[in-house]
Amino acid sequence: MSLALNDLLICCRQLEHDRATERKKEVEKFKQLIRDPETVLHLDRHSDSRQGKYLNWDAVFRFLQKYIQKETECLRTAKPNVSASAQASRQKKMQEISSLVKYFIKCANKRAPRLKCQELLNYIMDTVKDSSSGAIYGADYSNILLKDILSVRKYWCEISQQQWLELFSLYFRLYFKPSQDINRVLVARIIHAVTKGCCSQTDGLNSKFLDFFSKAIQYARQEKSLAGLNHILAALIIFLKTLAVSCRIRVCELGDEILPTLLYIWTQHRLNDSLKEVIIELFQLQIYIHHPKGAKTQEKGAYESTKWQSVLYNLYDLLVNEISHIGSRGKYSSGSRNIAVKDSLIGLMADICHQVFNERIRSLEISQSYTTTQRQCNDYSAPCKRRKIEIGWEVIKDHLQKPQNDFDLVPWLQITTQLISKYPASLPNCELSPLLMILYQLLPQQQRGERTPYVLRCLIEVALCQSKKSNLESSQKSDLLKLWIKIWSITFRGISSEQIQAENFGLLGAIIQGSLVEVDREFWKLFTGSACRPSCPAVCCLTLALTVCVVPETVKTGPEQNICEVNRSVSLKELIMKWLLFYQLEDDLEDSTELPPILHSNFPHLVLEKILVSLIMKNCKAAMNFFRSVPECEHHQKDKEEPSFSEVEELFLQTTFDKMDFLTIEKECAIEKHQSGIGFSVHQNLKESLDRYLLGLSEQLLSSYSPEITDSETLVRCSSLLVGVLGCYCYVGIISEEEAYKSELFQKAKSLMQCAGESITLFKNKTNEESRIGSLRNMMHLCTSCLCNCTKQNPNKIASGFFLRLLTSKLMNDIADICKNLASFIKKPFDYGEVESVEDDTDGNLMEVEDQSSMDLFNDYPASSVSDGNESGESQSAIGAMNPLAEEYLSKQDLLALDMLKFLCMCVTTAQTNNVSFRAADIRRKLLMLIDSSTLDPAKSLHLHMYLVLLKELPGEEYPLPMEDVVELLKPLSNVCSLYRRDQDVCKTILNHFLRIVTNLGQGNMDSDNTRDAQGQFLTVIGAFWHLTKEKKCTFSVRMALVKCLKTLLEADPYSKWAILNVMGKDFPVNEIFPQFLADNHHQVRMLAAVSINRLFQDMKQGDSSSLLKALPLKLQQAAFENAYLKAQEGMREVSHSAENPELLDEIYNRRSVLLMMIAVVLYCSPICEKQALFALCKSVKDNGLEPHLVKKVLEKVSETFGYRHLEDFMTSHLDYLVLEWLNLQDTGYTLSSFPFILLNYTNIEDFYRSSYKVLIPHLVIRSHFEEVKSIASHIQEDWKSLLTNCFPKILVNILPYFAYESTGDSGIAQQRDTATKVYDILKGENFLGKQIDHLFISNLPEIVVELLMTLHEPTNSGASQSTDLCDFSGDLDPAPNPPHFPSHVIKATFAYISNCHKTKLKSILEILSKNPDSYQKILLAICEQAAETNNVYKRHRILKIYHLFVSLLLKDIKSGLGGAWAFVLRDVIYTLIHYINKRCWTY
Repeated sequence: MSLALNDLLICCRQLEHDRATERKKEVEKFKQLIRDPETVLHLDRHSDSRQGKYLNWDAVFRFLQKYIQKETECLRTAKPNVSASAQASRQKKMQEISSLVKYFIKCANKRAPRLKCQELLNYIMDTVKDSSSGAIYGADYSNILLKDILSVRKYWCEISQQQWLELFSLYFRLYFKPSQDINRVLVARIIHAVTKGCCSQTDGLNSKFLDFFSKAIQYARQEKSLAGLNHILAALIIFLKTLAVSCRIRVCELGDEILPTLLYIWTQHRLNDSLKEVIIELFQLQIYIHHPKGAKTQEKGAYESTKWQSVLYNLYDLLVNEISHIGSRGKYSSGSRNIAVKDSLIGLMADICHQVFNERIRSLEISQSYTTTQRQCNDYSAPCKRRKIEIGWEVIKDHLQKPQNDFDLVPWLQITTQLISKYPASLPNCELSPLLMILYQLLPQQQRGERTPYVLRCLIEVALCQSKKSNLESSQKSDLLKLWIKIWSITFRGISSEQIQAENFGLLGAIIQGSLVEVDREFWKLFTGSACRPSCPAVCCLTLALTVCVVPETVKTGPEQNICEVNRSVSLKELIMKWLLFYQLEDDLEDSTELPPILHSNFPHLVLEKILVSLIMKNCKAAMNFFRSVPECEHHQKDKEEPSFSEVEELFLQTTFDKMDFLTIEKECAIEKHQSGIGFSVHQNLKESLDRYLLGLSEQLLSSYSPEITDSETLVRCSSLLVGVLGCYCYVGIISEEEAYKSELFQKAKSLMQCAGESITLFKNKTNEESRIGSLRNMMHLCTSCLCNCTKQNPNKIASGFFLRLLTSKLMNDIADICKNLASFIKKPFDYGEVESVEDDTDGNLMEVEDQSSMDLFNDYPASSVSDGNESGESQSAIGAMNPLAEEYLSKQDLLALDMLKFLCMCVTTAQTNNVSFRAADIRRKLLMLIDSSTLDPAKSLHLHMYLVLLKELPGEEYPLPMEDVVELLKPLSNVCSLYRRDQDVCKTILNHFLRIVTNLGQGNMDSDNTRDAQGQFLTVIGAFWHLTKEKKCTFSVRMALVKCLKTLLEADPYSKWAILNVMGKDFPVNEIFPQFLADNHHQVRMLAAVSINRLFQDMKQGDSSSLLKALPLKLQQAAFENAYLKAQEGMREVSHSAENPELLDEIYNRRSVLLMMIAVVLYCSPICEKQALFALCKSVKDNGLEPHLVKKVLEKVSETFGYRHLEDFMTSHLDYLVLEWLNLQDTGYTLSSFPFILLNYTNIEDFYRSSYKVLIPHLVIRSHFEEVKSIASHIQEDWKSLLTNCFPKILVNILPYFAYESTGDSGIAQQRDTATKVYDILKGENFLGKQIDHLFISNLPEIVVELLMTLHEPTNSGASQSTDLCDFSGDLDPAPNPPHFPSHVIKATFAYISNCHKTKLKSILEILSKNPDSYQKILLAICEQAAETNNVYKRHRILKIYHLFVSLLLKDIKSGLGGAWAFVLRDVIYTLIHYINKRCWTY
């Protein structure tokens, strides 16, 4: 031990001295020693190595605890009654002790968190819990907890679930029992942080903990002070967002319970803005949960209750008053004040209006329970205050019509705009004209304040709303047209006002889009003169105009003068092009050095280029529509993100089966036919003019170029414009790509990019020059937006190829070098480091397993590789520890490096299908060198971000990365995952970035060493994550990401040939693992697994030749269904025993939904398992309590997708199978009367029996259940023997084939023959059909033949002796028909058996049928009717085989004349075949 440590050890021991003066002296010495550099160095080293025999920070902390304990004991035993000075001295002593603890923690964790989390946290919790020590140190220690533990990411990730829950309970107890010792706001902040940690790091919080929040809010109602309530509510919002996913019903009930209290608090207290914001957010969250995606009724997925309706009306009333107060405060406030209301309040009000507005109700009385006092609230006899409120569009119109100032008017304009924008259907047709009239009257009042932009925005939404309404009456259309013409005129005149130009253009565009007004010639003047400059709104309006309208050749400026005429070289189209490219303000016309706006502004990708190219076409409108018909590529849609809670709302709608996306899977897979642009005629002179203008624009830019002055963004923007125009040229077939490369435009674009590259070279030598960083980041964003990695041919892809050709090798290498330089800068790292010892880590025990290679992820990260970090996070404004992926950790240089990295990844990915001027392999190698083990430090934020960017962006989706590069890319993965394995946010992000890698792994050469190596590395990590989920060490968000990975693995390897996880020495194929997530503890995980279960039945790799997904082999599908059904049932069994527990209502409902969803997906995607899935649904209605109305909702949508007109048609088509399987169940509960006939839309058993007895009775007869036959007859009031007579042909189908079966030694067939014989003998008995059976046989022979033919099922694996030509038309995956079913040789044998048994002893059944020639017509007609009635392709194919079989028999015997029916038969066959051939050709 070093001398420095020896001194510290002696000092630590002296801290326990009995004499207070000695301890005081040693404390001062202790403070000096723990900041001594040499001592600190040794303590750090020993703490990192975790060598117990040496003094480290944890050991020193234990000495410190003993010292504090001794001092505290002295304070506790001191005399209570002392002088004020002595009391002050004691108080000072307490503060000194708290300060010492805080100082020690600072010293120990200054460089990185080195104190053990568990020990530190337990000490603080024990101190705060203790009544005496808590009173002394509680406040200070709570401060330490918040600032020095909960804000440290390493500790945040090490706190166990149990500790999080203990902290949660402890601080809520403190909140409920406030004392002067601990500030309530501090306690509330800790609750906020703990809730956040518990929800992000564990799945521990369940619905029981809602009681704490409920109690806290009720408690706040009684208090005059609301200190800390905003933190409590913020914590509740975090909790509800997490909990609502699995406990929607409970969360809705909580909302019904607490929202009236919050309404009371709002009305009875003067709330500050921050508290109001939090309450509004909570209200909004409850709206989303009760009414996902605006659902209004329970049938559409809403949660309805009487309490909630009352809450909605009271909330509506409160917000109307609040908006009125806001207007009043604005009206009478001095100074400037924003007239607009915050978006959060407007959004909430719009959502509430959508729910409460009803065309039938204009006003109603509400009980204002929230205005009562607490005493009245407890006194149930006290009447609630009642008040009449107005609702409906009349309210909005009244507020918009009142003579009032902008503060009163603008909020209602905002509400109207938001309401119509979000819920266009909520505006009734009858309200359209009155509302438009009011807005029109408001529009000219521009002198009256700042209302005009809000009026215009509202008009935009009304215009878009009207364009969606197709059922307006002609008189109403006429009235609306008059108003729109007036509005158009006012808007057109106001276009020159720059303050509202965006809104004016937006309104003109919306009117044009809806064809609400006929566009006149004056409109086009906007895009030819100086009235306005090219801007995004102007260009978007022009795009819509070009799409809808025909551009005139001339435009008049006076009574007789034309600006342009047809016979002149300059046309209106050319003027528009000049306006777009060379617009100058009138004052600046002489000064041509200023660059036009087109080079200073960012326009939507390729919009300008499409306009310019459309303008040179003779049919400009057709060209513009052709461009707009091209779907936007995925790369350019990334910015369109949905609200954060949108995914959960969609989950709610999935759970109620109001959203069933899986029904559209195959539609999305359909081939998209590329529209040819050939056929467009070009105005050659306009094309030449456009080329000349573009060359002039680029020449102007190049001539004024200076490396130090010229903005690189401008150069890239101009270059992008040139190649974008070339891309559009090629797409419409004006020129070829080879001609484009040789064009002067392309050469100019190349020169511009070379100049832009010089700014990169300049920065390469001065990477610390912050003034250029912003400009370079913008340049990188522009360059990245010019690239497109989609595979479908479109203008984006062509222009992207041109842009790639502009990038020189020097430019690319310079960018790669800058990335390397920026990555090597030593930055202040963040507070993350895994420095725990193996002994103290429960995961460390996993290192002892035999198969070490598969468990690398669970090992601790080497301490030597961990960088230091700032632990305190005192500067953090956010609650809790910051995510290591937070942008706050990144400097401007870091962000530039990441932008450059994304650009380079995009370049090397798209370069695989394009000719480029740089070596993509070299750039890729440079990128991979950035993550080499010698340089990559994943504990640094920038390095972590860099690795994640490369992991996500470098592998191409369609064009795989070379497998040796995949190996290099995956090398750091295990270490990164090991370092961050406890950080759930990082783990989730890593897994979400895996998806493209998975696709790459399935595209390589499966026999190469590199492929096996890459697959091995990847599967080891996935296997480790799966093992962690089984150990319950992953939160639901990580499990969600893991399910997505496994889903992608199944898509890449549907047969699980290589997708096999090796965990703890055992192999687990992914297709066997995947169904296990159907029994997960979290509803969202289960539902994701359920909707993705089709990956086990279909090969999701889309082939180029077919629009349909390929089905997997029969055995795989059947095994997958059994496995999935068992797992879903297993989840049901876990909660079935607690069905009476109200806490488990959500869980039971969710589990049932998952089971139903899983079966529904299988039902839809697997024809071979369709009947099994349908029977599983029927069985689950009885066994698992699936709600029939939900099952019917699912079946109705599925049957509609299959082409059935009615649900009962679909169910009836499978009823034979369902009844057979139902009766086969050896259980007394499964009788015919217990069959879930409600699924067939029957309300009672009598209707079911009456409609379906022809299906039911044959199954009962073959089982000799004649008492049940009599029961059916009794229910439908028919004679039971007459029912047997009616069902006779179908009954015989269950008997005759077994008589005709050849003896094969099959015991099953022999047993069925015995059963058939026994039943037939019973039927021949006098008490049953008796002697009339022969007559029935003869008279029903055509029907018997049809029924026998309909049992045909020709398997492909028939033996050689039984093989027929029908086998050639059969497939392995042809689903079996309803039972019974037989191969063709059995059916033929049955026909032979019938003819042998016939009293005339004729040679064949055809001779018997010839006795009555109408029999052939009946049989052929019956077969054709069956084919015409079905929409099922497999059934239609089978019926065609039946037709083939019967016609073959007829044709063999045609020479006999078929009883004179031969001509009819030939004509019928020929016509039928022609009909089906034509129908097939038409279909394809």
